[in-house]
Amino acid sequence: MTSVAGPSLARNVGVFGWNYNRANYKYDQGLRWQRYTTGRKMACAQVGMFRQDVADLAGVSMSKLKVYGPIYGIVTTVCVTVLVEGRSGLKFPGPPVFISSIYLQCLAIGMAFIALATWLLFHASMRAQVACVQLRTRMVRLPVPTQKQLDGSRKILSTWEEQGLYDMFRVPFVMPNGANSPDGSDEEADEAPGYSKGGLPGIAKKITSKVQEKHQSGATSSNARMPGLTPGVPTWYEKELKEREENPLSSPSGTGMDGPAEPFLHFELLRDAQKEWWGC
Repeated sequence: MTSVAGPSLARNVGVFGWNYNRANYKYDQGLRWQRYTTGRKMACAQVGMFRQDVADLAGVSMSKLKVYGPIYGIVTTVCVTVLVEGRSGLKFPGPPVFISSIYLQCLAIGMAFIALATWLLFHASMRAQVACVQLRTRMVRLPVPTQKQLDGSRKILSTWEEQGLYDMFRVPFVMPNGANSPDGSDEEADEAPGYSKGGLPGIAKKITSKVQEKHQSGATSSNARMPGLTPGVPTWYEKELKEREENPLSSPSGTGMDGPAEPFLHFELLRDAQKEWWGC
């Protein structure tokens, strides 16, 4: 009986581990696709706000043309009318010649400044419009995934055969995960919410802290793991994170693990473009 029960138990454990890990893999690949599509939707929404930023900031200079343009046109028309007539008053005797000469000289100087202001106004408005169109059509583009990126983010179930034997036959709560958990971001809290000092969670927390201290002191190997106490993930998830680091454009965010760098690129590009009309 003992010789028969041993192989039978090993077979049952192996079949259980295979079915359990295969179901987890299938479930994780569904989450992988949802995470990719959700990340791309958020990235498109974020870039949409960036494109709106460019339009709003450039629109400030473009809107000034509608405000100051008619005013400059009216002032220029009045100056031209007076210069053509050669005198300030038409229905009453003209002033002395020396006063008229000074007046016309000042009027001509004022008209020259109005012409300069009009040129700067049109230059600033048209340059801002050109910068807005160029940034929105060439630089600040929606991160719509290509067909290759969509195919790369989708995993078919036959890729289960490419996993390691440890991940295929790992027994839950008995064998630890084969890869390390990803590092938390700087924005996350140091301590996870929930019970951490009492009951079983408190005991697990204390044991985990002791194990980490042993790892840091070099008393144990860095690969030493304890089932249920050492954080970890399956190897296929670690491979996914490495793919994101190697190909940032294919990640859910389109910019890799860290997201877009700050200050955002579109602000810097628009700031450089504004230097061409800053005095207008």
